Amino acid sequence: MTPKLHATASTRPIAPMQMASGRIVDLARLTPKDVYWPDLVESLVKLPRFNGATPHVTYSTAQHCCLMHDRAEDGYKAKALLADFHCAYFGEISRSFRHFAAHLSGDPQGFLENFYLARDEVTATIWQAAGLREDNLDMLLTATANTLRDVDKRLTAAERRDLMTPCEDSTFWQLPAPYPVPVKAWGADKARAELELRLSMIGVFSRG
Repeated sequence: MTPKLHATASTRPIAPMQMASGRIVDLARLTPKDVYWPDLVESLVKLPRFNGATPHVTYSTAQHCCLMHDRAEDGYKAKALLADFHCAYFGEISRSFRHFAAHLSGDPQGFLENFYLARDEVTATIWQAAGLREDNLDMLLTATANTLRDVDKRLTAAERRDLMTPCEDSTFWQLPAPYPVPVKAWGADKARAELELRLSMIGVFSRG
């Protein structure tokens, strides 16, 4: 009988997950070669923004990514498109849940710092897989986040205005003025096609 080989602590997966294709990736050791674009598209098309709190319509993270691309300045379109691609691995983790979990952790600041570090490491790997290579990814992530923050907040304000029920607390969102162009939910098929189109525009072909 052949003895079983046991993984050592250095090779045992830390944060394994199965993707739509059946591939297993370890988020703690994610490399650009692990980024299989059809898996990311599949997840993003089916992930609902706002935890699905958009009555009467299904609005996906995939569409949000597309609209981020469309509203960003030319030099930032690729990074804007990919800014929320980490959600394909994490899900759409709400700010409310992050802060609740941080509150329970005993070290709220440390918890949030680790969450954002994990997000940024996965984002950097996705950017590298897309060919967005920079000498200092930490500085690039910070600079890009600052540049895209207004785009994201204004788009979120438009999404909230057009897709959600008016909030009973007028001070809850604290967002800037929304983009004037109305946001209309596409549905899964159009979201998939539009996301694949924009990926191709930045040199990523997501059909495998």
